[in-house]
Amino acid sequence: SNTWFLVMATALVFFMQAGFAMLCAGSVRIKNVGNTMLKNLLDACGAALGFYSVGYALAFGGHSSDTKSFIGSTNFFMMGIDQDDYAFWLFQFAFAATSATIVAGTLAERCQMAAYLCYSVVLTGFVYPVVVHSIWSSSGFLSAFNDEPFLGVGMIDFAGSGVVH
Repeated sequence: SNTWFLVMATALVFFMQAGFAMLCAGSVRIKNVGNTMLKNLLDACGAALGFYSVGYALAFGGHSSDTKSFIGSTNFFMMGIDQDDYAFWLFQFAFAATSATIVAGTLAERCQMAAYLCYSVVLTGFVYPVVVHSIWSSSGFLSAFNDEPFLGVGMIDFAGSGVVH
């Protein structure tokens, strides 16, 4: 079923967190490896809070292919979504967390923990969902899946390369 596929794909995407953590650990001095690992763990935790509370709603809330909108407007705190959409939420959360982790290596040894956690929550709660909504949601103004796509074509994003990066 689609749920099984989404959960397996989520696991693969979420393993990128471990890969970025190893990359960061190899890029810092030995005394900061533990700090870097904690930042990567908190990155996933902050991403979960941001994406659960408002991120998913801004990205996919209230989408319909016959309208265009800048951001979603329903499903905050996952209120009103079908039980079948939980796997979809998990898959999208994995991408949101990965997008936040990409920056972790550049901030290694340069940022305090609290500031990094705030960055993670803001990125996954607002910045990333706005881009996701505009391209992946059927009511996004750049979406190719809208009834009237942008410039007659819309943006077609192959495997998240444009949205995530």
